[in-house]
Amino acid sequence: MTLDQNAGRWLAITTLLLIAVIVYFLFFHWFFVEHATLSEEIENLNETRQKYINESAKTPLLREKIQQVKQTVGDNDEFLKADSNNLGNAEITAILKNIVTEQSPDKGACELISQSPTQDREPQQFEKIILRVRMRCQFDVFMNVLKTIEEHKPTLFLDDLRIESRNVQRYRRGQEQAAEESLEIRFILYAYMKKAVETRDED
Repeated sequence: MTLDQNAGRWLAITTLLLIAVIVYFLFFHWFFVEHATLSEEIENLNETRQKYINESAKTPLLREKIQQVKQTVGDNDEFLKADSNNLGNAEITAILKNIVTEQSPDKGACELISQSPTQDREPQQFEKIILRVRMRCQFDVFMNVLKTIEEHKPTLFLDDLRIESRNVQRYRRGQEQAAEESLEIRFILYAYMKKAVETRDED
């Protein structure tokens, strides 16, 4: 009798445990799993939020440093002297003409065909003055022009260089001379003014 009572008791306990497990998985397991998932997401969001807070705290300091750099440019000779777009266009055009004249002892050795001011489409920290240039030069003369541009102060930058070869027939005192090879050259020339670009972030 005692054995049957003990067996019945263990069977009842096992049945209750089994029912408890089933009830847990049916009604409570999803709640705990979802709660754990939400807790993990909240923790990740808090970490991300803290990172943004830390980065935001640095922003005023970075802006202040940028302003200090802009204000201490001073008499830096790497910048154009002009303080407006019109004066900047005139200055960089005059610089280019002087370079070509100095490096071309023979008037026909290098010739500026056109210089067209162009608006800066991607402003950065300082105002940029841009010229689209077309010219014809003998090879050796153009190499000297490039070297002078590279060493010039204020600093000049050259981009999108395109060169085509062409033959030029020259005449002197009514006599035709041999055709002389010349280069058809196009490029973008630009330099920076000390004038800082105003952006919304700096307001």
